[in-house]
Amino acid sequence: MLVAFFTFRYGLSIMYERGLIYMMLMVGIVAGAGLVGVKNLSLPVKLTAWLRAPIITQNVGKFLCLVLIGLTLAIGIPDRQDTPYYYMIDSEDYEAFAWIRDNVKEGYEKAVLDPWKATAFKAITGKNVYTRIHAFPRPSDEEASKFLEEGSSDTTFLRENGISIIYTEGEVHNPDLIEVGENIYLLKEAE
Repeated sequence: MLVAFFTFRYGLSIMYERGLIYMMLMVGIVAGAGLVGVKNLSLPVKLTAWLRAPIITQNVGKFLCLVLIGLTLAIGIPDRQDTPYYYMIDSEDYEAFAWIRDNVKEGYEKAVLDPWKATAFKAITGKNVYTRIHAFPRPSDEEASKFLEEGSSDTTFLRENGISIIYTEGEVHNPDLIEVGENIYLLKEAE
């Protein structure tokens, strides 16, 4: 089922993304059972009598488990250490959001921006956003991205949705918007 979705993109993505959770749970259970099997390993009696190292010979399975876990962590952690899991904004975005919080008047209450950055925008500025990505992209997220990619030129879209703040790193081609800061635009009529 998962292979079909990721190959052909057929169906609702949330169903298959949740399927990944159960698949990883099953893989974890199988790996845990494998570690129990390794932990229960022991050397033959003839070999343990010859080695004369009772601590290692009596606990060879536990020692191998520690080696396997250490090896897995040593390989896995460095590969994922630089992954930006929760870094949706950079310092420039934060400074712009703080500027909006401190300088944009009360009449400007709703913003449109990259949906991935919208959660941080709401938390920092206290202002509402048109849309933000919760778990997976929705149609409104695609509308916001398309609006920004097209140069924020659709004033009707802004008015219909009550949007008065635009934050975008792209070009803006709209005479109804005033640039008040780097990447920060306000709708003229919102005052």
